[in-house]
Amino acid sequence: MAGRSEDQSQSSNVLLYVMVAIYVFLLVMVAKIAHSRKKRVAADEGEVKAHFGGSFGAFTLFLTTFSTVYSGFTVTGIPNEAFSKGFVSVRWVGATLVIVAGMLLLYPRLRRLAVERQYESPMDFITDRYGTRRLRVLSACCGIIPMVIYITAQMISFAAMVEGMTLQLIPKYASMIIFCILILTLEVLGGMNSVVLTDVVQCIVMIASFLVVGGVLAAEYGSIPEIGPADCSFLESVSKNATDAYSVPAPCVGPNCVAAGCIAAVKPEFYQFPSRSTLCDIIFFLINMLAAPLQPHMVQRAYIASSDANLRIVMAAMLLAPFVAQPPGIVIGLTKSAYNPSWPLVDQEATAFSGLTSQLKMTGPFQYFLVTLMTCSCLAAIMSTADSALMGASSIVSLDIFKKTLCPSMSKKNVVQIGELNSVLVCGLAFLLGMFLSDDQMGVIIIFQNGMLMQLLPAFGFGLYLQVSERPVCAGILAGLISLVILTITGNPLDGYVPPVNVSVFVNFLVVGLMCLVAPGTGEAAKLDVAQIRTVMATSREPKLVLVALMVGIALISTPWYAAAGSLEPMIWGAPRWAIIQLLSFVAIFLLGLLAALLWQPPKAENSKAKTEKVTGVAPSEAETASTEQEAGKV
Repeated sequence: MAGRSEDQSQSSNVLLYVMVAIYVFLLVMVAKIAHSRKKRVAADEGEVKAHFGGSFGAFTLFLTTFSTVYSGFTVTGIPNEAFSKGFVSVRWVGATLVIVAGMLLLYPRLRRLAVERQYESPMDFITDRYGTRRLRVLSACCGIIPMVIYITAQMISFAAMVEGMTLQLIPKYASMIIFCILILTLEVLGGMNSVVLTDVVQCIVMIASFLVVGGVLAAEYGSIPEIGPADCSFLESVSKNATDAYSVPAPCVGPNCVAAGCIAAVKPEFYQFPSRSTLCDIIFFLINMLAAPLQPHMVQRAYIASSDANLRIVMAAMLLAPFVAQPPGIVIGLTKSAYNPSWPLVDQEATAFSGLTSQLKMTGPFQYFLVTLMTCSCLAAIMSTADSALMGASSIVSLDIFKKTLCPSMSKKNVVQIGELNSVLVCGLAFLLGMFLSDDQMGVIIIFQNGMLMQLLPAFGFGLYLQVSERPVCAGILAGLISLVILTITGNPLDGYVPPVNVSVFVNFLVVGLMCLVAPGTGEAAKLDVAQIRTVMATSREPKLVLVALMVGIALISTPWYAAAGSLEPMIWGAPRWAIIQLLSFVAIFLLGLLAALLWQPPKAENSKAKTEKVTGVAPSEAETASTEQEAGKV
């Protein structure tokens, strides 16, 4: 299909801009409704609970979790990776499955403890389990830094989308300022209620877009099996040079022409077996996804579930989500890679999403409507994740660092104000970082982000299942962070194969193991031990850990390690054989994960109300505090 010339006046974009403006206005109205709900909860349960907490059923919880997981990485990072690296982008399907494996490992115990022991902040388990301020602060740092990086990534994605949509009319810095204003407005208006309710709207838009886009692209440009072969029926030859940035390259014959329309003709390297460096990149990408459930805003999703049973439903549904959400982004990137030489220069240089949608919207009225829906879907994915991450970072700073460490007597109103101020500072820092990073660095960004979160795995993973004390865990995190700084300054000797953040994680685990052998510590400060955790879980049947281990193991074994790097792979359904093998492995992981979720049996009579017993080091709920104050007044 030949490319179409762009309209420099952007008159064809007016309706798109109007629809996006209406969508943003709708989000603000939903946030306003959330503001009313927040005020009611504040009157009943206190301002901290109203701003950072909530209780939501399975349907709402699934939609907000879906919106949170599928972010700017999904709508700009995946298409860009598929455009530049081809079928390596299939790894993103497995990424969500590994995330769910991590959720199945951590959340059944973490959620039940949160109910029984009144957790409010994502790091309350650390305080409860180990009982020291130093580990609480260290863990908070390991939670906040990835969130700043995460918000930066969403900001970059938003700017790339707006730049592409407006043909560079709105510059990057202006787009990022608009982004900050939007997410800060949503947080201030409704807090967690605003985040969750806007997530519901945004998730519906995303799912509708995901379900339609694949079929429309196949009808307009051909499916992947159709455009994959080098001699496909869409093959054409075009000039290397266009007359201007907005005109399509002319058809031509001769040595100065390039192929367009067929993936293998334009990008034959996509069908070569990946290099060992790429293999390692895929492996550590998947490994680091195990830490994604420890993102503060993801932990909050476990806390705000109205019951363990509803959380189980959400996990089962999230196993299916990557097969709906990830393939459209991969198809967008691969389609652009095939047709890119035949498009105007302005679309060739745009991101995969922006370039393809700019061409698609000119093919007909329905396609124009779909592009509008896809653009709103982009906004939805980016903003829902960013405001969730912002809430997670704010809760750590205001509750863990200020309320429970620096200023225990701080009023509830001031706790919320500190959280809102922190959100402004995080947005400012993310803005500065975003000016020096670009959207084609998404893969590197997410590896570093989740690698930082991996520093918390010993604290949470070992703490939930093993009788490890504070000293080894604290020493491990310190060693991991120090080694990361050293590797950043001096360079990584394993560069190209093992990311520096994963070297530091290995140091962390190694130090924890050695300290447990030579200087394990007493754990006297801890108010919670593994025996108590097992007692709490005695009324539940937990997911089988062997199934969780199989999920992760199959994900790693499915990576392309079994053939010579650079060898030409047979094509199956338009994709290289190794990519099809990986996709089939992901289907097996889906089935194992579904079985693990079904085998998890929460307590038959769940106690959704927190016990009145206070846990030292964990702030009591505001309702409880208010009740205590009233009783004191009567005395």
